[in-house]
Parts: sequence; structure tokens; C-alpha cells
Amino acid sequence: MSVGRLFFIAALAVRALPGISIEQYRPHDFTFHAQTARNPFDVDIRGEFNGPGHARISVPGFYAGGDRWIVRFSPTAIGRWSLTTVSPVAALNAQSVSDIDCVKDANPLIHGGLLVDPAHRHHFIFEDGSRYFLMGYEADWLWGADMKDPGRKVMHHLIDQIAARGFNHVMVNVYAHDTSWSKGHQNQWDYGPSEMYVFGGTNDHPDFSRLNPAFFDIYDGMMNALLDKGIVANMMFKVYNKLVNWPPPGSADEARYFRYVTARYQAYPNVVWDFAKEAYYERDKQLEKSLLDLIRATDGYHRLTTAHDNDVYDWNSSLNSDLDFRTDQEHDYWKEMMVFDRHLLPWPIVNSELYYERGVDDLPTYPVKQDWQDVIRGAYEVYLSGGYFVYYYSNTAWDLVKPDPEPPGMPRFQILKGNLSALPYWLMEPKPELSAGGPCLAIPGEVYACLVQPLPSRRPGMRRRKTTLGNQREIAINLNALAGPATAEWVNIWSGEKQHSPVDGPGVYQFDRPDNFEDAPALLIIRAQH
Repeated sequence: MSVGRLFFIAALAVRALPGISIEQYRPHDFTFHAQTARNPFDVDIRGEFNGPGHARISVPGFYAGGDRWIVRFSPTAIGRWSLTTVSPVAALNAQSVSDIDCVKDANPLIHGGLLVDPAHRHHFIFEDGSRYFLMGYEADWLWGADMKDPGRKVMHHLIDQIAARGFNHVMVNVYAHDTSWSKGHQNQWDYGPSEMYVFGGTNDHPDFSRLNPAFFDIYDGMMNALLDKGIVANMMFKVYNKLVNWPPPGSADEARYFRYVTARYQAYPNVVWDFAKEAYYERDKQLEKSLLDLIRATDGYHRLTTAHDNDVYDWNSSLNSDLDFRTDQEHDYWKEMMVFDRHLLPWPIVNSELYYERGVDDLPTYPVKQDWQDVIRGAYEVYLSGGYFVYYYSNTAWDLVKPDPEPPGMPRFQILKGNLSALPYWLMEPKPELSAGGPCLAIPGEVYACLVQPLPSRRPGMRRRKTTLGNQREIAINLNALAGPATAEWVNIWSGEKQHSPVDGPGVYQFDRPDNFEDAPALLIIRAQH
């Protein structure tokens, strides 16, 4: 008998449950109980939700351990909703809640699901229309920090630290086991190998036919903490180089894992799906497509999808239709790649891993490490070339999770976000042809944002000097589109110090940073006066 026919018959004798009040966009678990001789992870249960304005959301449930199945739901509109369950298991079928009252969410940081802005397709927007200036933080092991501590002190401290500096997007794995560059438990801040396995059994002796609900209960805590801070979780289903024993590619066990994760987390408005960390490791691109298609088919909320660092897939029009934005790990031609990708497809582009800021404490971790000054400069180059950036700090990126002392790059990113998010960045386009000396993002004639860096000395010991027309300058900008006078604002990207100067009107201008900025690069913002 088909599920649709089963639903029709069962609807004649639905079992009503008490009404409930839920905040808009806030996940709520409806729990149902049953006994079955089958693998409980293969039992189908679905919640059919009907809401205001003929809204309808069909949500798959998931097995939660014991005799419990959960249908997790977050209402998208304020008003009255109802639920009826559909399942081939009699005890899970035809359960109903006719009185679900959705009220406004009290948390001002929650704005619904993340979308690609249909009017400005290189950018994001929230479901409620709020703008989203993506500033990312790579914390792949966030779920695994102090898993056995009921208070999750380390995890919460890092999330609080990230949120306080304005980061609103976290790159995080569903699971990783250990790192080859720091095998085993090297110190108290090393959380690899993982304390719990995502499947039944262990990483060495797995039972792929089952998931581990206790693992996901702890993972739920991370998702709730991120949601409360308004932080989007870029959830990477797989990682190929972190010593994980995964199910065989293309197997029913692999598909079950993808379905389970999607069913369990799709109700979180702060989730976007990422096929894999460094997806280029998956050589079978048709398999990758089938799994991305499976995510989309399972997800009743249509959350955004991406695949981390996957050029071959992203640029293939026969494959990339199941992706919503591009996540690139570009180390060489990041400014050019932003412009290149923007012209290929109308989608947002995120540079996820340009530099690796060295830890304040030199602990065993990934051996490539750079100074915070390089990281900040690279971030500005990415943003002013039309993309978004993810910050990587060596002491919190992988199984090493040591948030203190705060990395020096973090407060500089707060400066970056404060200045760039105040611009109409979703209307600005990269205009490399308008500047010589640094990237330029602009609405010609209205507003320009450029990165101005100190020129290297021509001879050792040469002091930087103000230049005159025809001599060396730090940047030249074509402002011929201006209709009248403008104001130049200089921002020291290391300290946040600002200075202002007038721009007389249209023309081609040569600029040097203010003398007291010394060696610090500057953000130059030119705004037309109206």
C-alpha cells in the first residue's frame, strides 16, 4: 500500500495530541513512540504540517533511540499550524496536533533560513528579508570539543568569542576522527581521536547500519548554541582526510547517513548543507551529485547547498544545478578567482581557507602558519573583489581547540565587518579597472571601497614619503564618474583609527595612506556628497 493511500485511510481515525506554542523559526521536537523488529533507522515517519496562507511543509522524522522517533519542525510563519504524521508503522501513523500556535521569536538574532538574494544573486539574505554579510570562522571540531562535559564549557566559550567579534558563519564537520599532523591526544586541548563515533560501534570496528543517537544529542547542543547567537552552521557531511572510517561509497549505509543528518537538522534555520570538506577528494562526481540530490530531496525546507573546494564540480553545468553557492579554498589567485567565478554563475562566492593564522601558543597542529597581518590583508582583498571570507585560526580550526588567549586577528575582523557591512555592499561590484594598486569595490559615481597597502621600499632603509604627481604612489583611482565633491574616509585596518579628507570632484586621483598609519594597510572609502 502506498504512503499516500495509507495516509488517506488513517486520516479517518487520527489520534489528536495536545496543542502547543512554538516561536517562529525555532525548532521543536514532536516525539512519538513505537516498537519495531526492523532496523529503526530505516523506519519512515513524516510530519505533514499545514499553516497560514496555505503553507505546507513535509518533514521527515528520525529515530532518536529507545522507542522514540522525532519529527523536528520550525514554523516559518506566525499563526496556526497543524500536524499529521504518516508512517507504515501503525503506532507512528496518523498522530495529529491540530493546535500549533506559532508566535514571534523573542531572539532578535534569528531571521529564518539563509537564502540567495534573488535581486542580487552574488549575495545572501535571510528569510525575513534581513541582510547577511557573511563573515566566517573555521571551527571544524566545534562539535567535538569537551563532548563529555555536560556544560560544554570550551565549546560555549569559543562560540561566545566568535559571536562577540561579529562572526556569523561557522564551517563545521558533522564528524571527523583525528588529524594526521597531530595524531592522538597530544595535550589537554587536543580532542582527537573523537570521544564518540557517529555510527554504531567504533571507528576501528564500525556498524554502518546504525547511527549513534547519543552522538547527535550532543551535536544538537552545538546547533542550539549557534542558533541562539544567530550563527549559521555550514555543515560538512564528510571529510576525507581526517582518518574517518566512512561507509562504502554508493552503499545503502552511506545514503542512510546522509538522509539521517538531513532529517535531523533541516528544521534548524541556521544550517546550510556542504557535501564535504575538500570535496575534490571524491573522484566519483556522479556519486557526489546523487548524494547532493538526496539531501535536496530529503530537505523539506530547501536549505542552501554547497561543496567545499570543488572546482571540477562547480564549473560543470551538468553537475552544479544542485548547488546554491560556491565555497572555494583558493590560495594563489584569490582576487582573480572571485571575478572569474562571478562571471561564470550568478551565485555567492566564499573563500573558505586562504591563510592559516598561527596560534599565539605554538602547539601541534597543521604545519602551515601565517601572520595575522597576512590573514587580514587577504580577507580585505577577498571582500573587495566581491566575495566572502572564512577566518582560519590554527589553534581552533581542527582537533586542537584552545580559544585563549584570543587570536590577534579576531578583533581586526570585527573592524572589517563594522566598516564593510555599513556599505551597500550588495549593490557594489568589483571594479579592478578603476584602481591601480589595490582591489576596488564600487558603485561608480556613488561609493568606492579600496585596499591601500604600503609600497615596499626601493632600497633598504628608505623611508616612505608622500608622493607627487608622476612619482610613485600607493594607489590611483579613477573617480571620473563622480558628479561633484566626495569625502574620503581612511580606516587603519589594524587599529580601526579613522581619518577624513575631501575629494574635490571628478578626476583621477593618486593617494597615499595617512602618515600616522605607518606600516598598516588602509581601507579607503570614498562617498559622493549629496
